[in-house]
Amino acid sequence: MSTNLSSEKREIILNNIKIMREKLQDEPDLVKSLNEIERELKRKKYGLVWESHEEKIDQEIKDKIPVFIEDKSLEIKLNSDKSTNFILEGDNLHSLYLLDKTHRNKIDLIIIDPPYNRGLNDFLYDDNYIDRGDSFRHSKWISFMEKRLSIAKKLLKNNGVIFINIDDNELAGLKLLCDDIFGEENFVACFPWHNRTSVQNDTDISINHEYILAYAKKRRMSNRRLKASNEDIWYKTDDFVIQPKETDSSKYSNPDNDPRGIWKADPFDAPNIRPNLTYEIVNPVTGVTYFPPKGRCWRMEQEKFQKLFEDKRIVFGKNGRSRPQLKVFYNEVKMKGEIRNSWFDSDVYDTSTSGKKELLSILPDKKIFNTPKPVSLYREIIKMAISPKVKNPIILDFFAGSGTVGQAVLEEFQGKDASFILCNSNESNICKEITYERIKRIIKGYDNNRGIAVKGIESNLKFYNVDYIDKSKSDESYFVENELQKYLRELIQLDNMESVEDGHIELLLSDDDIDYLFKDKTRLNGCRKAYISTNALITEEQIDEFEKRNINVQYIPELYYEKELNDLEQW
Repeated sequence: MSTNLSSEKREIILNNIKIMREKLQDEPDLVKSLNEIERELKRKKYGLVWESHEEKIDQEIKDKIPVFIEDKSLEIKLNSDKSTNFILEGDNLHSLYLLDKTHRNKIDLIIIDPPYNRGLNDFLYDDNYIDRGDSFRHSKWISFMEKRLSIAKKLLKNNGVIFINIDDNELAGLKLLCDDIFGEENFVACFPWHNRTSVQNDTDISINHEYILAYAKKRRMSNRRLKASNEDIWYKTDDFVIQPKETDSSKYSNPDNDPRGIWKADPFDAPNIRPNLTYEIVNPVTGVTYFPPKGRCWRMEQEKFQKLFEDKRIVFGKNGRSRPQLKVFYNEVKMKGEIRNSWFDSDVYDTSTSGKKELLSILPDKKIFNTPKPVSLYREIIKMAISPKVKNPIILDFFAGSGTVGQAVLEEFQGKDASFILCNSNESNICKEITYERIKRIIKGYDNNRGIAVKGIESNLKFYNVDYIDKSKSDESYFVENELQKYLRELIQLDNMESVEDGHIELLLSDDDIDYLFKDKTRLNGCRKAYISTNALITEEQIDEFEKRNINVQYIPELYYEKELNDLEQW
């Protein structure tokens, strides 16, 4: 049995610290220093270790309370029966802080494309680009990501999953960080993705792929491959299970109007020679006799062949004069496609070049990203991660970039109720000019770069900006609780993924608001949820009426800001 010498030395030092602390009770500064040393010694010694860095927003949240402000001029409302999508402009840590109040355990899928930290002005940290000369550039990036991924885990449902784009610069660090946050047992796969087909000329080796790391919040089966034949396995637990990939239906047809649906013809012969699988097959129409080709045999015994023939599963080519073939019905194989851990099939996943062409087609009048991700890549991820039976799935991207994830959600769920939340910075006005503009055109329709009209995908969209309110002011008339009520509408709408104006939600900030609701029977009949200010007086009769009508009552602002209000009371 080996001895961990480092552990033994650490225990000796910790014991000495304990003795010193007892002898230095009258020296509080020294005791404080000893406590800090003890904490450092007790930190884990295996795994990812980095220098923690404080961002500007960390200090801002200490002194202020974050809020959202809706920009009503950018709202798109096309169908009040559908959920609303959201774009949140500002620091994504600010947005995640608020999403933790509205969407904890609610997100089905997170897809992010964070800065790769190549040292080429691609990672903006506290208003400064991090270059290769910064000796702390890796620890700053890890510190930056750790804060955001820790909140992201809280937002995921138990069967939720996160996909993270990355390249070689931070892959190793990101993998260790995610092992720490999500748990090594919840690692799904690292998918190499063929992001370019052209040769890279600015380096000695042409780098033609990136990676996509996938982690589940709670993975039920991590060590053996799932089979599509496991019936309804997704719905028997809350844990994450990869969805089998649907087979391409374009190769199937139904020339004989078979009531079992579309089918394709597969060869009935197979490799090798087996005597029990080598027999004559006679075409009953032409009388021609067939044997397996040289070096091959039939794919099953004669008795099974006869049953298939009687079931009209055997055909002899389109003209009835070819070798025997087996009818394979699409409904039998549509969910048996294989999910591989390397994505080099550019016909399915496309490349960054494809993504750039797509964006240029939608925004020919805008200066765009050099390497946006292709929509098909994210549509494949959505199909893999979200079961078709999930109702009203929510997809989050808190590094939204050009808005590819939003477009992928709209295209993949056409006619179904699904929604997205995109978080993007306001750097160079990118969020309004690129992200929002792209999504607006996908929803409303647009003329592409060749002048061809593209029909829109009916949906709804709201646009929020991040902001703060002061925790305290010298003005005696200033009350934080009253100030917060000005910004609750935004959180309520985000929480429910719909507009207050849709009539299902009531925001009641005063006694009069409650009384007016009960006088308006149409509003009352349509109400599903009522958010009531704790400053408003509500009668026992009104409470009973809410219960009678099964109206969910929530009290604000404590619902969203209980911690902040409690902290203020302690001041």
